[in-house]
Amino acid sequence: MNAADNGEDPAAIEAARTGSNEPAGSLTPGELLRRERERRGLSQLHIAEELHLDVRMVDALEANRFEELGVPVYARGHLRQYAALLGLSPQLIIERYEALNGTPEIPAPIPASVAVTAATRERSSMAGPLWTGVALIAALLGWWIWSTVSTPGDPIQGDPMRAARNEQVAAEAASTSRPSTPISISAAEGLEPAATQAAPAATPPPEDSSGTAGLNAPAAEPVQLRLEFSDPSWTEIFDATNKRLMFGVGESGDVSTVTGIPPLRITLGNASAVAMQVNGQPVVVPRRAGRDITRFQIGPGGVVQMTSEVPVE
Repeated sequence: MNAADNGEDPAAIEAARTGSNEPAGSLTPGELLRRERERRGLSQLHIAEELHLDVRMVDALEANRFEELGVPVYARGHLRQYAALLGLSPQLIIERYEALNGTPEIPAPIPASVAVTAATRERSSMAGPLWTGVALIAALLGWWIWSTVSTPGDPIQGDPMRAARNEQVAAEAASTSRPSTPISISAAEGLEPAATQAAPAATPPPEDSSGTAGLNAPAAEPVQLRLEFSDPSWTEIFDATNKRLMFGVGESGDVSTVTGIPPLRITLGNASAVAMQVNGQPVVVPRRAGRDITRFQIGPGGVVQMTSEVPVE
């Protein structure tokens, strides 16, 4: 049984073990992490490899230089993972971080007019956590059906009945026209077999339509996208060639990095649970106010562009 199971403060035990005169409550999150790492005989390089971070980021965490990690959500995520790796309480580390920076992890205040409207809508449409779970399951099921019925970029995407009807009409047209064309034309019109055989040759091959235009078009530089998940989130990512880069649920603690030709088309079912970097730079995940499901794209140069289907504030 460890100290945390006994209800003892790991920071107090660490201060006693190292002979520090500082009270446990004055230890910073970086000091707690550094002392526990050194007690275990681990190097910063070992921690960096376990957490998939640079050594300089581990050093910044231990030195409380959190501004080097980007926005606060990145610092909190790295602190939680570091504490869990060392067997410390992530909640304790986050409390020391908030006490040091004076930035408690609470949502930003909502204007009174918006809050009243949102509260009224929530009371009328949902009856507690059960409905929230149902809504999330329905959203995931909808994305699955959407991706199964049509391919990305299809103009009839999102309309499975129309897609099925178009496929049926195309099949019927092909089955009725294919067997009778050579014989009926010769018999009714009296054309020579040579004329009927020469007619298809007059149509230019489809390759000519792409010609040299496609070869001369400049290729866009690939874009690298890195996603960190603090909670489960349905994720779909396609690049400009319709290549599927990611398709599934990202679990809490997962870190995924993909590279593709822009624009990258991204769909997230739980945007607030995802931290994003584009070409190594932190980027805020855009989403609609009050909703976690979002769709957007990343253009050349890593520019985030919202799609017309999901307007975002």
